[in-house]
Amino acid sequence: MTSRARALLVLLALFTTLAPSAGGCGGASAPPSMADAPAGAPAAEGAPAPYDSTEAESAAPSRGAEAEEASAPSPMAQAAPRAPAAAPGGGAAPRVVADEKAGAKEEAAAKPKPAAGSAEATTWKRAESGAHAVRVEIGDHEALPVRSVQTKVAIDGSMARVVLDIVVKNNRAQTYEGTLKLRLPVGASPYYFAFGQDAMAIAGDAAPAFFPAERARGMGSDPLEIRRARQDAWQGVKEARMVPKEKAALAYTQTVRRNVDPALLEWAGPNVFNTRVFPLVAGKSHRIVLGYDVPLTRIGEDLEYSFDLPENVGSKAIDFAVAAPQGAAVEVTPKSQPFSGPDKRFYRFDDPSGKTVTLRIKKPASTHLVATDAATGPYFTADIAPQFPATAAAKGEEAALFLVDTSLSSNPDRMNVWLKLLDAILTNNEDSIKRYNVLFFNVEQSFWKPRFVTNDAASRKELQAFAANLALEGATDLGAALGRAASAQGAPQYDVFLLSDGAATWGEPDAQTMTRRLQKTAVRSIYAYQTGLAGTDVDALTRLTRETGGALFSVTGDAEVQKASTAHKSRPFRLVSAKVSGGADILFAGRPRFVFPGQTLRVAGRGTPDKDAALELTLESGSGTQVVKAPLGQAITSPLAIRGYGQIAVAQIEELAPATEVMAKAYSIHFRVPGKTSSLLMLESEADYQRFGIVPEDFARTIKSAAASRVVEDTLALSASALGNPKATFLRWIDGLPQTPGVNVAVPTGFRRALDQMPEESFRVDAAPLVVKSRDKKSIPAPVLADLAAHKLDYDRMATEAERRRRSLGPGDALKALSSLVEENPGDAVLARDIGVTAMSFGLPADAFHLFRRVAASRPYEPQTYRAMAQTLARLGRADLAMAYFEVGLAGRWDARFGEFRKILALEYFDLLQRAARGDMKTSIPEYVKSRLPQVARETQLKSADLVVMITWNTDATDIDLHVTEPSGDVCYYGNRQTQIGGQLTLDVTQGYGPEMYVLKNARDGRYKIQAHYFASDRNRASTRTKVQVIVFEDFGTSAQKATEKVVTLEYGKQKHDLIEVLRKARPGQKPKSTLEIAGP
Repeated sequence: MTSRARALLVLLALFTTLAPSAGGCGGASAPPSMADAPAGAPAAEGAPAPYDSTEAESAAPSRGAEAEEASAPSPMAQAAPRAPAAAPGGGAAPRVVADEKAGAKEEAAAKPKPAAGSAEATTWKRAESGAHAVRVEIGDHEALPVRSVQTKVAIDGSMARVVLDIVVKNNRAQTYEGTLKLRLPVGASPYYFAFGQDAMAIAGDAAPAFFPAERARGMGSDPLEIRRARQDAWQGVKEARMVPKEKAALAYTQTVRRNVDPALLEWAGPNVFNTRVFPLVAGKSHRIVLGYDVPLTRIGEDLEYSFDLPENVGSKAIDFAVAAPQGAAVEVTPKSQPFSGPDKRFYRFDDPSGKTVTLRIKKPASTHLVATDAATGPYFTADIAPQFPATAAAKGEEAALFLVDTSLSSNPDRMNVWLKLLDAILTNNEDSIKRYNVLFFNVEQSFWKPRFVTNDAASRKELQAFAANLALEGATDLGAALGRAASAQGAPQYDVFLLSDGAATWGEPDAQTMTRRLQKTAVRSIYAYQTGLAGTDVDALTRLTRETGGALFSVTGDAEVQKASTAHKSRPFRLVSAKVSGGADILFAGRPRFVFPGQTLRVAGRGTPDKDAALELTLESGSGTQVVKAPLGQAITSPLAIRGYGQIAVAQIEELAPATEVMAKAYSIHFRVPGKTSSLLMLESEADYQRFGIVPEDFARTIKSAAASRVVEDTLALSASALGNPKATFLRWIDGLPQTPGVNVAVPTGFRRALDQMPEESFRVDAAPLVVKSRDKKSIPAPVLADLAAHKLDYDRMATEAERRRRSLGPGDALKALSSLVEENPGDAVLARDIGVTAMSFGLPADAFHLFRRVAASRPYEPQTYRAMAQTLARLGRADLAMAYFEVGLAGRWDARFGEFRKILALEYFDLLQRAARGDMKTSIPEYVKSRLPQVARETQLKSADLVVMITWNTDATDIDLHVTEPSGDVCYYGNRQTQIGGQLTLDVTQGYGPEMYVLKNARDGRYKIQAHYFASDRNRASTRTKVQVIVFEDFGTSAQKATEKVVTLEYGKQKHDLIEVLRKARPGQKPKSTLEIAGP
């Protein structure tokens, strides 16, 4: 696609990094134990100092201050389902961050200190930006101003529905494509997305007018109500629809090429949205509206909702509508007098100061939400904390292994929490945890000590000093960390305490696969902690703890640390059954198997509970079975009841995909829950939806006839043994490819049989531990360290830093630096390809494979990703799985824009099969290799060649041309595809990615200059980057074959880029024979 055509595009792509709605909420979140250390116990010697992410050394902690904090009461934590992000700052200086601002210190010092024991429990206070951080970028270093954000928050019981109105103005003379970046709180589940021009013309830089408080009070949050309330403030409005994920992604890609305006919202990880918006018309304002649901945070006996105020915004207004339980007091910060309606309290904040607006419901009585869906009937949802006597658990292992996440997402707030928890768990369990070790991890893993050490004050002090100097950077490879955890030296068995947000942005992404790898290892149980900080993947933590017999505990504030530190000592009760009078199809978020005393459970079901109904739980322990009743309390009518049920149902059904794919799509589309199977998609017209077969579907009959609980139970009964099995997962994926929209693949029957013959091990790809030499923050340049601490990464600066480390330390250190970009931008396919290609050039193909696999999962119709995965596997010597991806590429009929992809792929496959046939690579299917080799040879029409050059690149809508200047001066390029000496070039690929290939069977002596011409790029952005991977084979197909690879970053505005020069010299004797001829028939 040329730049002129690209300039006409009307494009809006939204890559969400959402955790699947309510899947891990309170289900496996257990509260701290009742039987723990006294709340007023003094802090242990060597208690952790605050982690400072920018200083190499931390000041020693003040024992007096620690003791004062410890004296505050520690109410038993009621684990909040999918707690929203903690308020950054919270109106006072962060207690756990060393580099506090002077003004905040003075303000805190001026306030009277509470008496010991009187402090109110609060959520974690943070240094980094929280939720709702919003930015509209038009290049790598430039952004347009966000003029205003108005927010309507409707709170019903323990749930909140939030609608954001974001107005951005293009204050420049040129129309741009932009990238909207927006972070949402933990547990946020979007249900509405729309885009249009703001209809109110505003002169100069004045902020747009907000909806007045009186009008905002009457504005609803249902999709129809959102559109109707803004009809005079919007024009050219387009709303997103729920669509099966693969069909949405395909429609998005192909619609882009027809110059109309698509927008795509899909799941990619926790809590971060990246959206490309086009056109941002010169001099015009544009309104983006996003609606999402999120649970409140339970802190002690209270419920709290904190709205993180967006920074760098022209103006902001927040409206609250609160339906609190009867008799409950409501406190807001900053203080404000409510307008009281018949059943709600309303609050308005115009341009509030500080970082958050916080609403706290004091000691609310039990409530449940009820509503009726006209198509499928009544639903209810509630947060319930059943009370029953706690008993001490059986004695655990005397050895404990702590896994501490030191990735960029821990910088600095989570690290402060992890160090406090680590110290508290060791100190308060010194009688039971006799020995311990720590595994620090990000993209790499490193044990603190070679073996387990004694748990005493001296070792704890040494550990805290060591941890305080670690650099917090890199992506999160949780699967590799758990794999290393299974090989810790010095103890036959041990419990694992996982101190991580659980968001695996690197390596293996599937929690089921991770837990399967831990079977029959020294790891006993996994315990994890939900902090409520943004970016937490509660679903993953829930699965890891549930499947290993551990638990997920809630630690949403400083006051809960002491209780949480001994929570694992309580004995859980096995959940046998549950029922509600008047209700049916009972679901628990996270599908817990065990329940702890006082644990908050998110429950949902069908029907209308009877008056004074209770949740009746049948629990089993060593002493027998008991029935525990927890009253549902006051009924509050709210649409959140319907979607609350839908979120839990979708999360549970999607967890078992692909076996449940049909039902998952039905549930997610009906209840408008974007997740792993469905997305929100916006197209220009009804005709565009029809062109892709996207028509409104009525799943009401399916929903009514198939209870979610039954779907889950039946699926588990049939396929539980296949969960986490990489072979079963791959076979389900490849069998489903023919039904995937945009993928025209017919897998050969013979190869499908060959796949069945392969062992499970053939489908597992483990990266060798990265060799990293530097982990100390002293070794990182100050500007880079500051960028990491502020979470404002500059691509060019990080690339420069990676090159510095590559030269001085090695490729492992370099890749660790680049992986911070992935951690900060999960779901960015262009970036994943970029770093994947670089990892290959570093000689780290396994790391590259997992990056490419994530891209393929979201874009199955782009064949170049299968080629990239096959290349990485070939370099790893994993012939079986490499053949699988080569076969997928050859079995597909791909879009013509990919040029002669099949021919180029066949050439590389031919090379792999030759090596396998010679025995250079191991394979479990040698007979298939022997029969397939001559077939692929015929497809390539090339037994050997003196010179083969291939290029591919990482960006779409970009035209890169391969130019090869031969010794005679003749240039082989798209305008001269066949040269006098026999050089031949494949078809020109003008719309992104490539590949292109040059072949010369008989090369003359002399110099061959290989260049990339940056012929056309996306000019709607202020700047851009593209990386070209070039692979050169000399003496291809012979015993003398040599391969050279290089990755070159192209500069914007520069047309010609040198890639590689090849010098050919005459060799004495005959040319080497092709290996195919050597092998014989």
